[in-house]
This record gives sequence, structure tokens and C-alpha cells, in this order.
Amino acid sequence: MTKPTALDVDYLIVGAGAMGLAFADTLVAESDATVAIVDRYAQPGGHWTVAYPYVRLHQPSAFYGVNSRELGSGSVDQDGWNAGLHELASADEILTYFDEVMHKALLPTGRVSYHPLSFYDGPDQARPGIERFHSVVMGAEFEVPVRRRTVDAT
Repeated sequence: MTKPTALDVDYLIVGAGAMGLAFADTLVAESDATVAIVDRYAQPGGHWTVAYPYVRLHQPSAFYGVNSRELGSGSVDQDGWNAGLHELASADEILTYFDEVMHKALLPTGRVSYHPLSFYDGPDQARPGIERFHSVVMGAEFEVPVRRRTVDAT
């Protein structure tokens, strides 16, 4: 058995959907915290990665997402069933948005690591304060001594 890879972070966020990314975005903007994000899907976006392609937001795009990056253009639809109302992002637009949040806002800080296709295994029962997850992509196990908090954003 190979020795698990150690990650040392302030926060371990389980889930790279809207809530997990919004929390990470706020941490990056308002603190000097380090973050590891673990997600079972191959790309950021949570349930949007498995949503039917025709599904859209049920609220204006401008009210969804993370603080540091606006989703959509803030425009008002001129035609169709949503005419006269603010735009509603499609599943593809939301997935593109979350991918940009991860790769253009969070990862470039150097304080966030992202682990797609990874599964949270929970706390190490023998060693309090150590969390565990494993990566399908890397075929590796990780031990994470979390300094502040583990956040379940699933």
C-alpha cells in the first residue's frame, strides 16, 4: 500500500457546486486561507454537470453564482417566453461559468487546489483532525490535516 499524499490546508471543501465555489470565492477574497476542493464530478458545477441540457435557471442569472464574477450580461430577454425579464442562464452557460470561476479566479491565487473525480472518505478515525479522500484520476489517497474546518457543500 502506498503512503497517502499529504495536503495541509485551512479548509477542505467537499463539493465544487454553487455553494462550495461561492464559499471558496469568499475565502479567497476576504482571507489568506488555503483551500482544497474535492468533487466527485469531472468538472466544477455540482448538479449542473448531470442536469438535462434544456434546464435553465429559474431566477435571473445575475443573482446566481459567486461574488467575484457575474453570471450573464444582465440583459433583458427581448423574445420568447421570458421576454421582458432578465436572462436565465442555460446549463451549458452555468457549466462554462463555474469552469471559469475555478480556472480563472480560484486556482490562479495559488491558495486553492482542485481535485475532480475524487471522493471524500471522511475523518481518519485513528487520528482526529485528519480528513481523507481518494482520487480516481490519480489513483491516490490523500490525508488532509485541516487547520480550520471541513465544509460539506454537497
